[in-house]
Amino acid sequence: MILEDALGLLLAHAGPRGWEYVEVGEGLIGRVLAEDISPASDVPRAHVCAKDGYLVRADGPWPGDARIVGECGPGETAGHIGPGEAIEAYSGCLVEDDRAALVPAEEVRPSRGLVSIGRKPEALENLIPRGSGARAGEAVLRRGHAITPLDVELLEMLGRRYARVYRRPSVAAISVGSEISLEAPSRTTRYLTVGGIVRALGGDFLNMGVVGDSPSAIASAVEEALAFADLVVTLGGTGPSARDVTYEAIRSLGPSEAFRGIDVADAARSGGAVVRGKPVLMLPGPRVPALNGAVLLLAPLVTASAGSAEKPYRVIRARIEGEVSPPRREMVWIRLEGGVAHPIRPDYYGVSLSAADGYFLGGPGEVGEEVEVHLPRFL
Repeated sequence: MILEDALGLLLAHAGPRGWEYVEVGEGLIGRVLAEDISPASDVPRAHVCAKDGYLVRADGPWPGDARIVGECGPGETAGHIGPGEAIEAYSGCLVEDDRAALVPAEEVRPSRGLVSIGRKPEALENLIPRGSGARAGEAVLRRGHAITPLDVELLEMLGRRYARVYRRPSVAAISVGSEISLEAPSRTTRYLTVGGIVRALGGDFLNMGVVGDSPSAIASAVEEALAFADLVVTLGGTGPSARDVTYEAIRSLGPSEAFRGIDVADAARSGGAVVRGKPVLMLPGPRVPALNGAVLLLAPLVTASAGSAEKPYRVIRARIEGEVSPPRREMVWIRLEGGVAHPIRPDYYGVSLSAADGYFLGGPGEVGEEVEVHLPRFL
């Protein structure tokens, strides 16, 4: 099956399943907004002095002397400024008058209650304009945005105590058979990568352990996982034809949709289905095909299930080093160096992929000099 079609089929059944309010703080980092965030008033709510100096009216009788009639400190609001008057102001002073201008302290010398203004200033000169950060009612953070540490500070600044975010999607992983691990017959490791991707993209992960190469045992484990998980991932048991015990198990559950295999080398034995209205992803056992399938299929599914409007990777253009000519459509891992993409040929164990920065999809046939590189934000 074509990768894009397979992904579209699964994504049609992936999405956030509810929302909750979370207190503004470190616990919000990485959560996905389920609402637009808009300030109740302009930010800043008034003009703000950008430096120390003297506030005057720009339409005053300048050049000339101004009588100092007051003082305004950081966070305070300047009073009325009449023609020929000045207020000594400090950085952070708030100003309501649209005719005001701030003459920097280094330009003037006060003496005996007067300050000499040597030129005609412009209105709002040296003032940060009202609403220049954000306008009241206009969204500064959009629904579907994953919250960053800077966003938490912004929410604090806006006076928000809570933010509405989507519930974290729950992902259950089931390992099938002993062949998925070359480290030891009784030990599996692929769930570590799957769990890492899920958590990095805002999901909760549960490793449900290993089941044998029995379709009935696999089906039972998947049914158990579907009772609580939003997305189920199996690892292993996706061998060719008759040995594809995982696909056989999933078919026995009566899926509304199912496919076996995608058109990308190494990830070709990945499959998927929709069971009880939830996506079930079947990844191969060996490390490199499992990783490729997880990157191409799992990452977008988790992102969509988290309610994120953002891609699980960013895309750049890069010049490819050397000639690359895959015999079929292939996921080519690369290392970036100075805007040049250096292809990495994965070894069986995938050790070389620890040096990878991203990948591109190419082939069959020769790849052009420049490629579209995907840089995952979860590896």
